[in-house]
Amino acid sequence: MKEEEKQNKKTVPMKGKNAMKKRWVYPAVYLSFAAVILTSVLWYQNDAKNTENNNTPESALEDDGTAVPVSLTKEVFQMPVADPEAIEVVKDFFSSDATAQEQEAALVFYNNIYYQNRGIDLATEDGKSFDVTAALSGNVVKVAKDPALGFVVEVEHDKGVVTHYSSLASVSVKQGDQVKQGAVLGQAGENAYDKDAKVHAHFEVRKDGEAVDPVMAWDQSVAQLASAVEDSRKEMKKAEEQKAAEEQKKAEEQKPAEEKKPAAPKADDKGGKDTKGTKDDGKDGKDANREQESSSQSAEDTDAPAESDETSADDSGANE
Repeated sequence: MKEEEKQNKKTVPMKGKNAMKKRWVYPAVYLSFAAVILTSVLWYQNDAKNTENNNTPESALEDDGTAVPVSLTKEVFQMPVADPEAIEVVKDFFSSDATAQEQEAALVFYNNIYYQNRGIDLATEDGKSFDVTAALSGNVVKVAKDPALGFVVEVEHDKGVVTHYSSLASVSVKQGDQVKQGAVLGQAGENAYDKDAKVHAHFEVRKDGEAVDPVMAWDQSVAQLASAVEDSRKEMKKAEEQKAAEEQKKAEEQKPAEEKKPAAPKADDKGGKDTKGTKDDGKDGKDANREQESSSQSAEDTDAPAESDETSADDSGANE
């Protein structure tokens, strides 16, 4: 029996132990555990990143009540209309770099005065009204009706950038609203300021209160536009300083030449008096010479009779 049991024990295969004796088992187990751990780490990181992205505020106010910018850094300026293909620019921004003809076309005639167009005017080819939309996400800071401009809407963005919409026949937002890019702000209409444009929408982009050519903003983020405006201002300031320095240098070069010029004599100068006196003295000298000559001639005339007398006296003595 013992021998049979021993034989049975030898013939029964130990699958678990035999498998563990193979060389590739342990590395395979370790690689499996490593793959599980790596997968868990990657999943955790992606989950944390998604959580951070979802923390973007959807309100203009944080939990503590402080205002926060709502424009997204990845957004770029778009034409403020629902269908850009159906809209055309009927009046351009007035630029100092434009030609005289382009500048003339960018003027607005109102109350017998020409004004520079500080934005662009948009209209349809058939002259019908259309929806005016937000060019960028932001906070509505102004909604008003102007007697000359019609309804006006202004939306504030980051870095001192504000978009201005006017010549609206009606509005769809109110002050304090947060609007997303492409949201309808109102409908285009007519205004008294630019009657020649008829039904249109006036659009402006302002940086720190200064009007910027909206065409410069297309497909640019707020940060890119702000940087471009700052660079342009620096270049203009540098050019103005250089021009002022050149004018000052030119003035300094002309100043010594003016100082070297002799001053014109005045009527009451002593030199004038002396000259006049010299002339008078010359005149007096001539008169004196004339008088002397006259007196000499008189003396000669006086002596002449005396000589006659002497002659006659000699004659008389001879006679005697």
